[in-house]
Parts: sequence; C-alpha cells; structure tokens
Amino acid sequence: MNKQIICISVLIAGLTLTVSAQTSMEELTANPAKSGGNYYAYPGPASKATEAPAGYEPFYISHYGRHGSRYMTSSGEAKDAYNLLNTADQNGKLTKLGKQVRDELKVVVNNMEGRSGDLTPLGRQQHQGIAQRMYHNYPQVFADGSAIDARSSVVTRCVLSMDAFCQELKGLNPKLIITNDASQHDMYYICKERGHHDRKGSNTDATWDASYEVFAAAKSNPERLMKKLFTSADYLEAEPAGKLSRSLFNIACDLQDMPNINFEMFSLFTPQERFDYWQAQNAWWYGWAGLSPLQDGNGPKIAGNLLQNIIDEADKAVAQKGTSATLRFGHDTGILPLISLMQLQPGTGRATRLDSLYMVWTDFKLIPMAANVQLIFYRKPGDSDVLLKVLLNENEVALPFKAYTGNYYRWSDFKNFYQKVADNANNSSN
Repeated sequence: MNKQIICISVLIAGLTLTVSAQTSMEELTANPAKSGGNYYAYPGPASKATEAPAGYEPFYISHYGRHGSRYMTSSGEAKDAYNLLNTADQNGKLTKLGKQVRDELKVVVNNMEGRSGDLTPLGRQQHQGIAQRMYHNYPQVFADGSAIDARSSVVTRCVLSMDAFCQELKGLNPKLIITNDASQHDMYYICKERGHHDRKGSNTDATWDASYEVFAAAKSNPERLMKKLFTSADYLEAEPAGKLSRSLFNIACDLQDMPNINFEMFSLFTPQERFDYWQAQNAWWYGWAGLSPLQDGNGPKIAGNLLQNIIDEADKAVAQKGTSATLRFGHDTGILPLISLMQLQPGTGRATRLDSLYMVWTDFKLIPMAANVQLIFYRKPGDSDVLLKVLLNENEVALPFKAYTGNYYRWSDFKNFYQKVADNANNSSN
C-alpha cells in the first residue's frame, strides 16, 4: 500500500472529533430542504434577541449578508439532464418516472432560461424580512437622519439583494440617509478574488484533494435511481449515470429557491442517498473554508481584508456621535471564510474523519441563502465603554474570548483579539 493511499485512509477514517453533534440523517429526512446545503432557503432566526445590559442602547450595526435565494449559476446542468432524458425517450428507454422527470426538467429549463445565477423573488423577500427584523429589533440605529452605507459585490444578485434590503429600510423610515455602491473598488474585501473565482483556493494539499475525491465517490450511488428512470439498467455507463444523478440532486436542492415551481425532486432520492450527497457537499465546503486540521488552513484567511474593514468601519462609528450602519452584500465564498476566521459557532468544528464530519460541522447552518453576520454595537450615555454582540443568521453567538456578560463583549476586547487575527491572515496571504 503506497503512502498516498495510507494518508487518504487516515483522513477518511481518523480518530479526532470535536464539538457536539450537529445534524443527522433523521434531521435531513424530516426536512429534505436542508440537504441543499448552501442552497437551503433562509430559515430565519431560531431565537429571540436578548436584552442589552442596563442603560446600553444600540447605535451602530456592522453587517455582511450573502445574496438571497438564486437560480443555479448555470442553466447548462438542467439543460444537459433534460437533453439526455429526452434522447432516451426518443429511443424508447424511459420509464413512466423517467418521462415525468423529463417533463419536470423542461419546466425547470424554461424557468431558468436567461437567469443563471439571478436572484429569485424569494431571495428578495428574504432580505426584506431581515431588514424588517433588524429595524424593529434595533430601532435606535435607524432614527431620523441615520447614515446607512451599503456596499455590494458587483454581481447582479448581490446588488438586487442590497436594493431589496435598503428599499425596505427606506420604506420603514424615509428619513434615513442611505448610500449605495457596487464597484470593483470594494471587491478586495467584499469577496476577495481568490475566494470568488478559485473555489479550490485552500485545497493546496494534494492529499486532501485525493481524500475528498475518494470520499465523494463513495457517497455517489446512482444505480437504484437509474433503474427507476430507464428501461435498461445499463443504458448509461457509470460516469454519465453518476453525473446525471448528481445533477438531478443539485436541481432538487435549488427548487426550494424557486417557489413558483409547484413540484419537488427530492423524492427521487432515498433518505440515505440524500444524506450521502449532502455529506459530500458538506465536506467540500469544510475543506474549502472550514477550520480543518487536515490541510493548510488558508481558506478562512481569504476573509482577512473583510475582517479588517469591519474593524476599521466600526472604529469610525465608535469615534463619532450619532447612529449609523454599514451594510455589505456578497457571497457564500465571502461569508464562510469570515465565519471561520472569527471562530463563530457553529462553524468551529474540527474533524479528521470525513465520514463523521456531519457530527461537528454543518453547511446549511452556516451558509444558507441570505446568510448574514451582524455586529450590534451599544453604548451608555455618558460612558465611554462600548459593548457589542454578534449574530450569525440572526442568532446570537459566543466569541472565542471572555464576555462582558452573556453574549455581550467589550469593543476594546473585540478589537484587540480580532486585529491580531486580521493581521495574521493578511500577512500570511501576501
């Protein structure tokens, strides 16, 4: 047995796990939409905001939000699947179920035509809802004349997410002073190029790449579904069968983001098949920007510029009087590295065995559509001390240093801790 195979075996069947169990096949069976991972439609907050310490009132919000629900970034996957099934039907090789799936794919293709990667109406609604809750939970921040600075990735779905969010705020208080911008000028921190374009930027270790491929291949078992779709079990060879099955699963994941389509495709897969496909996807995201002990760890460092921008803009807000907010709109490839770099729960899981990763790290809890990180800043009149709390997807989270009380932290402690993190990330990535 060669050394690479031994390394792969260790990675897949290692011994170390940390953090309590995060999900299970039963959870995904009860709600198949969660199998979508980063396609999971934003679920909204699971808990209510806690009361700030006595006398403290919010004055500033720093925010980063992923765009809302979108169409698949390429319509080609759905078109290819449709064409394959349509050709099979012309050759008399489709079962009744196969014909149904072919017809459903035609509907998907028509809905996606010319809309690859575009924001769906649901995506707009998600950002309107987040804006509403932010406004009502922290009304002091959105007093008359408050300055709201909103910046977006240059990608259209992010710009439209920003528009939905800001239009909602403006409707709630027309006297807000809102500025919007979407420029390549800000992309260095909103979504650093390596994170946005090179989706394997952190997978520099060939052993990791090889181990992931072995794991993902083991989680792809298309044979049962092929027998359901085609009259001949061997109509497709193994590679195109695996590609078709995975494409159908990806389409099933995205259908939840297109509620105008009145059918689902998750039922094509057994609970175990859904769980397996999700595990492979979950492991990919973990390898890309999780706190994985198995590789170089550079994935989270992509967010070094973003963390520095958060610190710098907060510094300005703390030094000034009045109320304000900084809103940023980007991508999963922007927010996931930030979650890891800031060590926000539940994104701190560490595992050395991919087949048990689901126990400690779960992508749909971190980067659903419209995922967001919010920092809420508080001050007490006449007191120079500033407190803040951090929300992940509108739920309060603990930070990796001592709290002032509960989930509230001193800004001075936050800045001291995370400035070192940002410096390390930016210096090591130069």
